[in-house]
Amino acid sequence: MILFPLIPAPAPITSAGMMVIGQLLGLIFLWSFVDMMWPTFLAIILFGLRAKEIYPNSWQINSIYEAGAQSFGNWIVVFALGCLILCVALEESGIIKRIVMKFITSKSARTNAWMFSFMILAATMVISLFMDCVAAEFFMLGIVHEIFDMLGFKKGDKWPKYMVIAITFTVILAFAMTPICHTSSILFMGVYSGITGQPANILGYMLIGIPIGLIIWIGMLLWFRFVVKPDISHFDTVDFSLLESKCPGKMEKKEKIVAVVSLIVLVFWLVPGFLSFLAPESAAFLLLDRLTATTPLFFAIVFLAIFRIDGEPILDLKSAFKKVDWLSIVFLAGILMIAGAMGEETTGIGAFIASVIVPLTAGKSAFILVGLIAVLSCIITNIANNIPVGIILVSVTVPIALDAGINPFLFVVAICIGANLAYTIPPAFVPIGIAYSDEWCEGKKVFLNGLVMTVISCVVLALLMYPLGNLVLGV
Repeated sequence: MILFPLIPAPAPITSAGMMVIGQLLGLIFLWSFVDMMWPTFLAIILFGLRAKEIYPNSWQINSIYEAGAQSFGNWIVVFALGCLILCVALEESGIIKRIVMKFITSKSARTNAWMFSFMILAATMVISLFMDCVAAEFFMLGIVHEIFDMLGFKKGDKWPKYMVIAITFTVILAFAMTPICHTSSILFMGVYSGITGQPANILGYMLIGIPIGLIIWIGMLLWFRFVVKPDISHFDTVDFSLLESKCPGKMEKKEKIVAVVSLIVLVFWLVPGFLSFLAPESAAFLLLDRLTATTPLFFAIVFLAIFRIDGEPILDLKSAFKKVDWLSIVFLAGILMIAGAMGEETTGIGAFIASVIVPLTAGKSAFILVGLIAVLSCIITNIANNIPVGIILVSVTVPIALDAGINPFLFVVAICIGANLAYTIPPAFVPIGIAYSDEWCEGKKVFLNGLVMTVISCVVLALLMYPLGNLVLGV
């Protein structure tokens, strides 16, 4: 992290770009094998020494303030904090326990441990298809953490560890499968529309993304079921009749209010995604788009903190802040600081990626070209952040597709899917950072299984992207 910037930078990467790469490599090592908290603060200090080179037009007087703005000042950190606080309200009101008890005492869940696991992951997939990945992950992890405790698992046990990883990978796959409430895909398609002047084919995207995502997801399930095979013998000792006796009774006023407020927030999260392609010019969409997903979330927190029952607030914020997982917040801050810098022109990293890709596409058939773009998107996004990777690749490859006489939107779909399948390191995608910092999980296991998921995804993308894309969109 200190000496990497002294290495001569291969053009077009700049010295500042080498600093960012050094920070990335150092943090991956320290987060995986040493500690997750203090390396982030060290990175902010070191980043601050060179931040002016990356953001030369910043209004900040001192670069360390720029480092703070790029880390703890990122909107995703604020959004994640809001999600964690709302999760505290859901937990304290008893809603999460009610959902958990309904789930774990269901007929399907009792069949066997594997069906139990599948039901959790299937529920994760369904809600993640139409919900922001960070919110979906926090919600599902809140539920499974309660399940781990109720079933008597201990931190370090294999099944909980792999359930956290599987939930994270499921959220990521769902994020890649549809653009509804999934901002990066919408952003990539916006770049495409800006270049071509053509609107994005949302339905075509989904008709390709959903089948490909489901096939990769099935591959993930088979990997965990027949290769990883986490020890689930603990389920043989679970007394479901005892669990049933602990099911909560009638909903009380506090639980009802928290449930209604949370559902309203969910509606505010979901509606803009549908309006974005049903009525993108409507006043309702423009208003909700301006509010962003964070505004209704914090309105809900304020309401729950103000509204009182028997003189007590529904949500005691002082108490809630003590229950927030601050490790996740600090971790996210470090991830986003590095990930954002990788996409800046001043680092030269994006230009370097583009210079590598363009020669690879020369003289290739449509089948090879589309598969290659999809695979490269998936590989690169696992060592760099998905947002700059997607923007760079769309900007570079759409003109290539037009020159080759191939439907450029097929390239865009390949990039939207591939660039969002980041499973390995925290700076690649926020859900991975959340898994690394989860108390029931382990960063090294996320990384190793992420490598397997990358291979599975690349194989599926290489074989199916062109045939399915050609069937839906035509070349």
